[in-house]
Amino acid sequence: MKSQLSFTDKLTAAVERNNSLLCVGLDPNPFKFPDFFPKTITTAALVDWGRRIIEQTADLVCCYKPNGAFYEQFGGDGMEALRQTIAAVPNNIPVLLDIKRGDIGSTATAYARAAIEVLGADAVTLSPYMGQDSVAPFLAYSGVTAFILCYTSNPSAPEVQHYGHEQHLFEYIAQRAQQWGNHNQIGFVVGATRPNSLRQVRTIAPNNWILAPGVGAQGGNLEDALTAGLNAAGSGLIVPVSRAVLYADDPRQAALALRDQITGARQQVPSAAVHQQLILELHDAGCIQFGNFTLASGRQSPIYIDLRRISASASLLRRAAHAYAGLLNQLQYQHLAAVPYAALTLGTAVALETGSSLIYPRKEAKEYGTGRTVEGVFSTGETAVVIEDLVTSGGSVLKAIRQLEAVGLRVTDVAVLIDREQGGPENLAAAGYQLRAALKMSGILEVLHRAGRINSEEFESVKKYLAED
Repeated sequence: MKSQLSFTDKLTAAVERNNSLLCVGLDPNPFKFPDFFPKTITTAALVDWGRRIIEQTADLVCCYKPNGAFYEQFGGDGMEALRQTIAAVPNNIPVLLDIKRGDIGSTATAYARAAIEVLGADAVTLSPYMGQDSVAPFLAYSGVTAFILCYTSNPSAPEVQHYGHEQHLFEYIAQRAQQWGNHNQIGFVVGATRPNSLRQVRTIAPNNWILAPGVGAQGGNLEDALTAGLNAAGSGLIVPVSRAVLYADDPRQAALALRDQITGARQQVPSAAVHQQLILELHDAGCIQFGNFTLASGRQSPIYIDLRRISASASLLRRAAHAYAGLLNQLQYQHLAAVPYAALTLGTAVALETGSSLIYPRKEAKEYGTGRTVEGVFSTGETAVVIEDLVTSGGSVLKAIRQLEAVGLRVTDVAVLIDREQGGPENLAAAGYQLRAALKMSGILEVLHRAGRINSEEFESVKKYLAED
């Protein structure tokens, strides 16, 4: 590898620094595009071609994806050109080597040594057909990510990858491969041409990076791919493009236009679309109910939310924890502080998901023992992110924050599963705190209405109630 940083560390930094999910594929093809290459293909010619692309696009991409086959076809000259091209990529941009290897034992070990030690790749694409044995030698290298072929973009892929009835082969691969390494070690290749399957893989693997080829020449729809494949944090998806950049009259302008198109489409994807399956499961579990309910205040409401019911389903609790984890990815903190009582179960699940310390403010101070108002192990000056199940006006959250600050903890952010959009974000902002919500009530209503879970009359009734409240 080119540096000690892991593939995912470099990738995450490049995504943020360049505001980009664009990956430029490096596929030298002088047979199809002869005008872009000299008549005699040498190592120097291939390296110069690749270096020009890299120099023009390095501030616009999240990574580069050289395709090994396009270099191997030129024999020793091509392989040396591949090594030098990878070396020409700036150290703060990761290289995902597209080689689709799949073998076992000493052969897989040799493939891994060639890709990582000799060529200097940070990540590789691999076939899962021979199981974990074909992947393990690559993951023996610290910081390497293996992108497992899951559901590819080629027309005949369904012949094999869609095999099965109750569970398709690609779904099994997405599920099984997560046991071969953690979410930083295992990624998946899922074609942008298959948004429904991409959505399913994202559901199975909420925290893994997905490489989604097929946008552009293969006809994949960018907006559909982003809606299906982005994770809870609005990231986690790599969009590779080759020909549209490499063989454009102005590669930089082509890359810039694509980067901006991806960024614009990414910003338009509502969080509710990313969490569609979570919303439907919350409704199935009775966590979101419609009818005529009497609230604690005595008021009548056409909607009732009871997130305590999440704990009845381990899979739903896990999915909710993933949604919280997406909110926490970019935050720096030492503790999660769950607001009792409803958020205690959620806070525990999120702590397990993120490997974080969990503390909580008591509803009432102990009248015995230490008399603590905040339970857990913490030190003065440390930062806690408040975890609540939902927020309406924000009153209960502000009360919990006062307890945490009274014992010397620092609070700047509050993470909730649902924002009812009834003044909570504004009230918290006025007090100096930022609300981060996985779901907003308006988005939940849109998803349930589109899915036929509520009719238009119920949809409009709840919208009117929330607006008037």
